[in-house]
Amino acid sequence: MDESKEITEGFNAGYLIEKHHPELSQQLTKNLEGVELPFIEGFVAGSQEYAKERTRSKIISKLRDSAGIPKPPPLKDKDDKDKGFEREI
Repeated sequence: MDESKEITEGFNAGYLIEKHHPELSQQLTKNLEGVELPFIEGFVAGSQEYAKERTRSKIISKLRDSAGIPKPPPLKDKDDKDKGFEREI
């Protein structure tokens, strides 16, 4: 398999495991320290990326709460009927 593809697959796996099972991700990352395989390097990078995003999100949320800024409305699903364009017949 191509090295960049292995890194990408490892990154995605690390990101998802960190998102859904952070304890498992931390154990795996700890036990895989020093292993220099493309998949493992991607895995570690993916788990670190999700951890950064989670931390960033928590900080933003705390800042909004302390400043009294309302949360933005949820994004509309791309399958929503109301697209903002209406066709007149």
